[in-house]
Amino acid sequence: MAESGQQSRPSLAKALEQTGENQKLKAYIADRLVQSGWRDDLKSYAIEYIKTKGSEKTSIEDIVAEIAPRGRATVPDSLRADVLQKVRDFAKMQGLH
Repeated sequence: MAESGQQSRPSLAKALEQTGENQKLKAYIADRLVQSGWRDDLKSYAIEYIKTKGSEKTSIEDIVAEIAPRGRATVPDSLRADVLQKVRDFAKMQGLH
């Protein structure tokens, strides 16, 4: 019988790792983010942030604190949905769904 909810997450993560599917998903996501312009937009935002604050006064922690929330918030919804479907399909193929 397939596991449900929270209990299946460790099994899914393990299966993704063991099969190499996680690396394929990471590569797919990176490619799609580049294609969508997300990476360039975020890079431009980071450069502008550093220019505004001054590179001498800006730490890596400051940059991450400023950029990370914007990065997460601006991932295209279509990519989120696509990746979620790929994970669901994988889980179903592995008998985890």
